[in-house]
Amino acid sequence: MQWRRGLRAGIAVGTIMLVCLLVGHPMGWPALGAFQVIFVDNGGPYRSRFANILTIIIGGSLAVCIGILVGSNLPAAIAATFIFCFWATLFRVLSQPLASTSVTIMTSYIIAFGGANHTSAAVFTSTRDFIIGGLWAATLSLVLWPADPFRPARMAVADVFATLTELVHAIPLASDPEFRRNFTDLIARFRTQIEIAQDTLAATPARMTSRTIRARNLSVLCESADLLLSRLLRFAELGYNQRILDWLTRSLAPIESALRSRPANGIAAFAPEGSYSADLRRAVPQLEDLLNNDANFTPEARTQLLSALHDAALGLQIAYEAVRAIWTGVEPRTSDASILRTSTGLTQHNTANSSWRYWVDTLLANLTLHSVMFRHALRLALVVTIDVILMYLFGKQFTHYTHGYWLAMTSIIVLQPYTGETVRKSAQRVAGTVAGALLAAILASAIHSEWALLSVIAVGAALSVALYAVDYAWYCFFLTPTIVLLTLPHLRDWRFAAVRMGMTGLGALIAVSAMLLLWPERESLQLPGLLARAAAANAGYLRAVLAFWQASIGRTQRSRIEAERTLLAPARRLCGLAANDAEETLDHALLEHAIPLNPERTRTEHLNRDALTFTTYLRRLTQTITTLAALAEVPSTESSKPNVALDALIDTYAQRLDAVSTALEHHDAINTLEYSPAPPDNEQLRRLDRQVAILERTANDLAAISQP
Repeated sequence: MQWRRGLRAGIAVGTIMLVCLLVGHPMGWPALGAFQVIFVDNGGPYRSRFANILTIIIGGSLAVCIGILVGSNLPAAIAATFIFCFWATLFRVLSQPLASTSVTIMTSYIIAFGGANHTSAAVFTSTRDFIIGGLWAATLSLVLWPADPFRPARMAVADVFATLTELVHAIPLASDPEFRRNFTDLIARFRTQIEIAQDTLAATPARMTSRTIRARNLSVLCESADLLLSRLLRFAELGYNQRILDWLTRSLAPIESALRSRPANGIAAFAPEGSYSADLRRAVPQLEDLLNNDANFTPEARTQLLSALHDAALGLQIAYEAVRAIWTGVEPRTSDASILRTSTGLTQHNTANSSWRYWVDTLLANLTLHSVMFRHALRLALVVTIDVILMYLFGKQFTHYTHGYWLAMTSIIVLQPYTGETVRKSAQRVAGTVAGALLAAILASAIHSEWALLSVIAVGAALSVALYAVDYAWYCFFLTPTIVLLTLPHLRDWRFAAVRMGMTGLGALIAVSAMLLLWPERESLQLPGLLARAAAANAGYLRAVLAFWQASIGRTQRSRIEAERTLLAPARRLCGLAANDAEETLDHALLEHAIPLNPERTRTEHLNRDALTFTTYLRRLTQTITTLAALAEVPSTESSKPNVALDALIDTYAQRLDAVSTALEHHDAINTLEYSPAPPDNEQLRRLDRQVAILERTANDLAAISQP
């Protein structure tokens, strides 16, 4: 249980309600604003946390305004509900803050619509109160009491790099027969710590884990440590130079330190232009000269050591980028590389796309019925629109109870992109709500003062947030009395709990019915199949790059732009669409893996862990391919010739990705020996080679775990 986060929620809600009680101000909207801000705060870097909080405050305020304005006009409410819910759901594909807050924003809209006051004055006062409550919770969350649910995973990854440093120190003794056993034990401990770190990361109870920058980059650090170990063993096998070991020790030290606590001198040293990266770039040529001039190595051994040196330097650079992303909340983008170094010596070129271009491409990729999120957005908008009509009819029939918004709230929360998830979450919500409503009825009858009411609501908010990522039914059990007591028309009205029970049951029934009737997503669209489709999309993107290069030879700049629009843009959109669908499914799987007494729990945790690694490297692979495509934008002439060797190598990578897709689709192992081109000298191709190799290894693990 996340006790610290839950206690913080109780304090945020309780203190704002206390202030309202003391000044004689209504408590509902300030308390809701505070609760929702704490609820969407995932912890982690201040930049990403601030983005989540700002999104819920702005989006929630807009939702409150619209909900109150259209609440008294049914035709306007129908149109506004459909449009608002559709776009609020579809916008989840654009960014992690929108993905984390869209459901919460829609619940604010429904609560505002279902309220009793729809005057212009209510628009101002309700929105103001919501913002005030949100700002207080943001101050508590960001300044007074920050939380970090990823701290255990961060410490576990730090232990991995600490053991890796021990292995570097142990290399000189590895050939000693008396020490050999200790060295082998040290390698075994490293492997165990890698497993512990990956399991801890997969079990981190955070919302939208696969879209959380901290989670992605902790996964990258685990893979980087694994790569560095293999290169370290290569040094031990072929021979070593003490200066190389000293360099590795110096380069690894800041990684472990920065994982244990935020660097006191800031994180700028880990940036591409920072001191650590600069030292890395300066050291590698010197070490190359050292190896080339060392007569103790045979030419074959020297070649392999140079390759291991380059791989180690790349692994360290990627680790630096990941550490920087963990503390800044800015995802490293290979397409933002300032220099593309190739064997032909290309000059500087920056291929970073602006944010608006990325958003437009992502949105266009999902504006199709082939997109899981597009179908889900349509389904959810239709369901909530039906709920709004029913709420209006119930309000006419039962004017004493104007809180029918629980009907639509339930539909919004339990309706998921997949049938199994919707049915499971509906059952958990109904069970938790029924039990919680009984508790709410008892509490409503027993509480005689507003002070006691405030205390119970604060405790309920704390328990709800603490249990959210642990078990959804328990979350609903404590949330129900919290909301019921918060919205009581007057003290001791126990019948209000019955309204909550009835509306929740009806909302869940409508959601499940819609899931079964409107584009039901069944077993055929499970996670391995979506990952297979994403791998195939990236294979297609590589082939589109080859076609783009061919089309760009001897062409004008305008012709190349047209080729980019017709060849690269559609392939890039397909990659984004496939990755979004896989991440959306993985997010729900990571949230719901901890089902009590689930006999498949261990298997599911391993599947989710490997899937998190796979989706992380899919995104990085797409960015690397985008960077490679820019190579054809170098001014060309009529005499330009295609690079046959490079084209063949890119086609080989596409074939390897096709093999990954086939393995995931059919639960087969990949024969990686069929695709073993020599490690390229180009940095971007080296990244591509490493990313494809990681996808191959992870696909083998996924195929083995997901076998029927």
